[in-house]
Amino acid sequence: MDRKKGFFILGLLALFLLACHCGGGGNGGGGSDTSGTIKLAWDASSDPAVTGYWVYYGTQSGIYENYKDTGPVSSNPVSFTLTGLASGQTYYLVVTAYDTYRNESDFSNEVNGAAK
Repeated sequence: MDRKKGFFILGLLALFLLACHCGGGGNGGGGSDTSGTIKLAWDASSDPAVTGYWVYYGTQSGIYENYKDTGPVSSNPVSFTLTGLASGQTYYLVVTAYDTYRNESDFSNEVNGAAK
């Protein structure tokens, strides 16, 4: 697949950040609270070669220390919930699409939001 042509332009991808409070509460100890979640939704690629997406995230703009694989996606819009985040912490997120051979598109536009 030609990354410059074959993949949809993720930079133009409409990426929506939806705060989602899913359970949580105190952690009962002195450690950090990792009950936070962030729910993302975006329009699926129209490119039939796309088989999944990676969600990259971090606590500083432009620096994505972590990523999660959405696995095979068949819905439009695509939605994905990041879990195990520090409640109240702001995260910066981007998405890439990949094909069967794990060829990856460019980053989408960055969004940010606090884990709830």
